[in-house]
Amino acid sequence: MPLRRHPDVRVTSSRTVHSGRVFDVVREELVLPSGLHQDLDVVDHPGAVAIAALDDAGELLLVRQYRHACGDWLLEIPAGRIERGENRLEAAMRELEEETRHRAASWELLAEFYPAPGFCSELLSVFIARGLVHVGTEARAADVDEELAVERMSVEEVLLAPLLDAKTLLAASLISARGLAR
Repeated sequence: MPLRRHPDVRVTSSRTVHSGRVFDVVREELVLPSGLHQDLDVVDHPGAVAIAALDDAGELLLVRQYRHACGDWLLEIPAGRIERGENRLEAAMRELEEETRHRAASWELLAEFYPAPGFCSELLSVFIARGLVHVGTEARAADVDEELAVERMSVEEVLLAPLLDAKTLLAASLISARGLAR
């Protein structure tokens, strides 16, 4: 997916310096409308989804998994990148099933944000999923490189838990502020 570019910004040079399984790194030179020149390395990411899956008791389904970049196991809401040809809701439904073995009856977009806009094009869409049904062995398999443990916590417990990532904190904060866990 090509990088989004503002029509008033002139890109004078662009080349891919790394092409990977999850993202590419693009080196660009550009000129802002003010005349300022910038040389940037940008992580070109296809986008991702995250799911705040609320059960009937108002608890969130979370996954604990090892995150090598952090050197620890983190507790997170289920999430993953959007595959080629997939829309955001389809990706969210797939990720919830793969990572937790649950499906949901209702879906609502909670928020969209750029997790690291200083260097990454990733747009993250966070959905609330309700009406959870455990589908067990009928579920799609998790990715072969994922080792996940599913846990449940109240929104309040999530907000006080150690080693959370930003998307999980944001989702729990928005759910709490909007009173959506009731």
